[in-house]
Amino acid sequence: MLVNILINLFERDLSKLEEEIAAYDSEEALWRVPTGIKNSAGTLTLHLCGNLQHFIGAVLGQTGYVRNRELEFSARNIPKEELLLQIGATRRIVLTVILALSPEDLEKIYTERVLAGELTTTGHFLVHLLAHLGYHLGQINYHRRLTQ
Repeated sequence: MLVNILINLFERDLSKLEEEIAAYDSEEALWRVPTGIKNSAGTLTLHLCGNLQHFIGAVLGQTGYVRNRELEFSARNIPKEELLLQIGATRRIVLTVILALSPEDLEKIYTERVLAGELTTTGHFLVHLLAHLGYHLGQINYHRRLTQ
């Protein structure tokens, strides 16, 4: 049951991320960092894709993805179309990996120490990743409305 819920919610939120990025009326607005805002929508998109591709794709799905977290926060002016391609690739990996998980897999301890180094189950950590996605998705929505 949790697998179906996760699939539904990750699909919903990654689709919404794609819609938000597509809704920017200019490349410049996508990368703008207004006073009082720490990250652009482009930066947050790179971060979300890197985060999910690493923790779900590489760790759980053994995709071979190698994360460069520093680049997620330093890269600039990547075209909107490239960001949309990254979101699409991330969605496919996330949904494929989660769909392959059994209820027993969700109860296993996640293989990396995350969440302040604490041991946590895979299911718990996937819920955390979903909340993380939703948090940054809200920031992107606010950013888009603020910069256009």
